[in-house]
Amino acid sequence: MTMMFVELFVPKERFSAEELSGLAARLTLGGLLEQYTALESDAGTDSKVDVGADPSAEAPAPASTPPAVLALLESITHVVVHEVATWVVGGRPLDRNGPTRYFVRAYVPGRWRKELTGFLVTSITRALSQAEGDSERLTREPHAEVHVLGVPEGGYGAFGRSIGESDLLDMIHEAVGETVKPAPAGSALDPVCGMTVPINDQAVSLELDGQTFYFCCGACRRHFADQQDAARLPG
Repeated sequence: MTMMFVELFVPKERFSAEELSGLAARLTLGGLLEQYTALESDAGTDSKVDVGADPSAEAPAPASTPPAVLALLESITHVVVHEVATWVVGGRPLDRNGPTRYFVRAYVPGRWRKELTGFLVTSITRALSQAEGDSERLTREPHAEVHVLGVPEGGYGAFGRSIGESDLLDMIHEAVGETVKPAPAGSALDPVCGMTVPINDQAVSLELDGQTFYFCCGACRRHFADQQDAARLPG
């Protein structure tokens, strides 16, 4: 799972510089993975948390991310906090003394948007709630809005070139290298990103030549299947 760019909008002069830095840190990929892990722990189950995503989407599985992969993904993920002086909601200027409002835009690879939306909305909301005196307020009131936007294939560039989904997953696979440890019992290693994923009825998997492979998400499965198909082509 990966993000590219996260924008957080908050009312001006509501937070100190230190508090703004803390909010940004919570919205990094590592910070959001911590939130998701905490949700799993609170749920008391190893299965996926119901995060309100489209039930037809293959949500990312609770998984452990290899440090080298997390470092790569963090290196291409940016978090920017905007303090907004003029903010109108409900047809009226935002009450400077009223409850804090948050607006977040998270940009992800377009083909991953559907399966990442539930994870991002829930994890971002939980991260923001830590800045609140009432940790339940943002689940009672619509004061933390999250928009998850998909960057079209070919619409992201770095190193002076366009980077598509396959290129990004190749970078992730290269980062894994030989550093991944064997998966514990009841788990498997994603052959693309090296994540340790639980083996259960909800697992994202692929049967190939009598062997079952397990993946953290549909994107890794697609990439693996495409690579296997390409390897079978003559010449």
